[in-house]
Amino acid sequence: MSKRKKHEEGHADERWLVSYADFITLLFVLFVVLWSLGQVDVEKYKILAESMRAAFSFGGAVSVVSNPISSGGGGTDPNSAPAPITIPGMPSKPPQSDDVASQLTAMLNEMNMGSGVSVQTNIEGVLISLSESLIFYPGTANLYPQGYPVLDGIIGMLNSMQNQLRIIGHTDNTPPTDSKYANNFELSVARANVVAQYLIGKGIDPARLSISGKSEYAPIFPNDTDEHRSMNSRAEIVIIYPDTSSSFTTGGSLQ
Repeated sequence: MSKRKKHEEGHADERWLVSYADFITLLFVLFVVLWSLGQVDVEKYKILAESMRAAFSFGGAVSVVSNPISSGGGGTDPNSAPAPITIPGMPSKPPQSDDVASQLTAMLNEMNMGSGVSVQTNIEGVLISLSESLIFYPGTANLYPQGYPVLDGIIGMLNSMQNQLRIIGHTDNTPPTDSKYANNFELSVARANVVAQYLIGKGIDPARLSISGKSEYAPIFPNDTDEHRSMNSRAEIVIIYPDTSSSFTTGGSLQ
């Protein structure tokens, strides 16, 4: 047998090594892919979970941001600006809402209202909270004369927009001092109605308004001090964000 023929037969016997090497390479690539898919970015999942919790709680200010994933194949871009996490089907907060809240806060600060009033934004709208010590006589739905300038200032801004408004009355855990209210539910609804009637009397379209009362069951603080009870016993004016979803039905837009 010639040397050339022996050489060709030797190569034929070793051809299985090529297939084996290809198989090992593909198997290695498969394990690398499976390993990479199994690496979870825990921090991003924590941020997403927090945004979901905040969005569905409807309480407090919502400001959840996350670093976006770059389009270059994973990881984050440390030089890029944070982008808000968006949840499909949920109403989004328009940028004008921050302007409205800032203007209201500046106006109330100029009036030196102290802790008697607060302004915040949440997923539903701009919420203005007015404590009992600022606008109501204790245990009643009677407006304090000193609260008129505050309401008038707020009305001046409300007249410049078309948003729907929700008035919510609250009490602390003490019984009403006004005998015409049998319980705190009646008092809280009466407080919301009194504020609504004042707004209507100053030119707010009644079609924009809705009222409700939550009695003592939505406190901001424990009812353990006079100051805390005064903050819990309050009226809230909510400027509703415009949205076309079935969750919220509003009219107009923040100006």
